[in-house]
Amino acid sequence: MATATQQIKYTPSPKDGNPGLLSSAATTMQQRTRMLRAVYGGTETMRAQGATFLPQYEKESDSRYAARLASTFALNKLREAVDAASAKPFRTLLKVIHSDPNLDLWVQDIDLIGTHLHVFAHQFFNNAMLDGMCHILVDHPDTYNMKSLADQKASGARPFMKMYKVDDVAAAYDAYVGGDTKTVHVRIRGQRADRDGFKEVLYNQMRVIEIDPTSNGKGIVQLWEQLATSGGSNWTFVEETPLTNMTEVPFVTLYAGEKEADYQVRPIFIDLAYKQIEHWISSSDQRSILSAARFPMLACSGVQIDPEDEAQFAIGPYKVLYAPEANGRWYYVEPRGTAIDSGMKDLEKLEMQMDMMALNPVTGTHRQYVPQNERDIQETRVHSVVHDMAINCQDALERAIRMMGNWTGADYSNVNVVLNTEFSNTADRLAEVAQLVTLWSQRGLSREVLLQEIRDRNLLGDEFDLKAELALWQAVDENMQAAGENMLPGRWTQADPAKAGNGTAAPARGNASTPPAGNQTQPKPNFPNGSTRPTPQF
Repeated sequence: MATATQQIKYTPSPKDGNPGLLSSAATTMQQRTRMLRAVYGGTETMRAQGATFLPQYEKESDSRYAARLASTFALNKLREAVDAASAKPFRTLLKVIHSDPNLDLWVQDIDLIGTHLHVFAHQFFNNAMLDGMCHILVDHPDTYNMKSLADQKASGARPFMKMYKVDDVAAAYDAYVGGDTKTVHVRIRGQRADRDGFKEVLYNQMRVIEIDPTSNGKGIVQLWEQLATSGGSNWTFVEETPLTNMTEVPFVTLYAGEKEADYQVRPIFIDLAYKQIEHWISSSDQRSILSAARFPMLACSGVQIDPEDEAQFAIGPYKVLYAPEANGRWYYVEPRGTAIDSGMKDLEKLEMQMDMMALNPVTGTHRQYVPQNERDIQETRVHSVVHDMAINCQDALERAIRMMGNWTGADYSNVNVVLNTEFSNTADRLAEVAQLVTLWSQRGLSREVLLQEIRDRNLLGDEFDLKAELALWQAVDENMQAAGENMLPGRWTQADPAKAGNGTAAPARGNASTPPAGNQTQPKPNFPNGSTRPTPQF
């Protein structure tokens, strides 16, 4: 029976045609992200969508619609939800464990433009939470024409990460190769600018990166260009360089949502985005109703106004209104406000629904009371979703780091990336630590486990070193034992029964009633008025 590798047929990408064609997954995702990005941008970008987000009513004039659009403002729950969720795993500094000196240096500038891996990963996670996915390309400066490894090191060439959003990727394809799913073809958009005097000429670029799954680490990288003003066609092939020592395209994707197909996912907050558009429409109607209803209308009955006088008709504190007819009268007409109240209730209902979709635990407000057990259930639901996404982000970053090692021949398979996955509030964490300390004092936990648990709850600084801390306290224990202290190692407040005479516990230090050892006399404490006990001070 043929193997999976033998069944795969590889045809290199041509050097003519249109590399800008979108895959079916990219077409679907870019339609979704176009809407998500517009809602995420808030009032400015939602207004730019015009009738797409705010329909124009039948027989509504263009000028009245423009005024209604200009007086509509967004309640941006989508941005609040995405930013709040993406901030939780990065409340503490990202940690890279089992690193080496080279990787430690790269972490400080992961993308060759001065971005720390922590900041880079936060942006990566934020884009994935909004768009449903985000990509990292592990790239390397071109060293194809360098003669030796020494020349490459002298040039300072080293691998780095580049982030790409959904709109930047025209197509990406995976294949099952060698018992694993690997990325075999990616087309990535880019742009460059040329200066022509004081003018700027923009060129769209397309990089085609692919590997031959039937070979052992061989592939190609193509570069295509077109004028940005060409309308999306007329791509020109520029160059092709070989890609060696890579068994797959160094392309990593973080999915945040329900995966529907390769490189196609339903974003977590897409329903919240639609709900915000619904709120946008309802708030516009409510604002229009208020504008029309908050001013009473002047009406008259039994009065005939001459059309010639109507142009000069005015109302004010220094004007006089009169009715020529005896039964004529002037009066104000005001709406009852039923529609206004209904519109306000609709907005309140929408905002409550948006809070639930935003992964915000429901809390009590002036309109409702939420019991504590319901809030706990809500927090568990919220934290479990973000917790899973944080673990996926750790895995994606570790995979990207391993690919950096593939460029240089280093083995980073044991490197671990650690994000914050402890989302409970500080009061709850302190209560848990108090219980752990009680358990430790009763000799139910070791010092190492206690410190690990406190560290995992983010109650110790980013510079905390567990090994150094344990070594320090080991030295303290040894010094205490060498001084003849009858204390348990690591427990200064607990006497060691084995070192106390006749199996009784040794008394605590500083007890004035304890007889001194041998014939030595213990000095009495220097209390006032010759007293051997302190007097109450408070």
